[in-house]
Amino acid sequence: MIRVALFTLGIFAIASAQAQVYKCADASGNISYSQVPCPANAKREPISKGGIPPAPATAPAEGAAGKAAKGGPMTPAEQEQAFRKRQQDQAKAAKDSDQKSAEAQAKEANCRIARGRLAQYEIGGRISQINAQGERYYMDDAQIESEKARARAEVSQMCN
Repeated sequence: MIRVALFTLGIFAIASAQAQVYKCADASGNISYSQVPCPANAKREPISKGGIPPAPATAPAEGAAGKAAKGGPMTPAEQEQAFRKRQQDQAKAAKDSDQKSAEAQAKEANCRIARGRLAQYEIGGRISQINAQGERYYMDDAQIESEKARARAEVSQMCN
């Protein structure tokens, strides 16, 4: 019996806690809060506890860009379109990055080869090459100097 009485008392307490609260502003600007409605000469603004506030009325947007710019919600189709655009942009950026990386690696490899060739000519000594008939011959000093100049030109072209 005591449980039923406490339960009933609790229900009444909860019901009284759900009362409407009013915010009243009089002519001089004083603000007061009350559970009774404001007098007719005061500015009224009801304040309710909890709940979801009503959505503000907005004008229809001109499309996905208009909605995104105004901060309005996007439709699922517009969200999908924006998602696909982001995917395409990311794929394009990744492709450009990979291409630049491959070009940089190729340039580094060409520079390394050109420096190796120049080092070979600058070391000195006897340098041999193979002619069109497949026979080995030794280069004379004039040929070595011309090849050395050509190798320097390649290094300056490939490594800068």
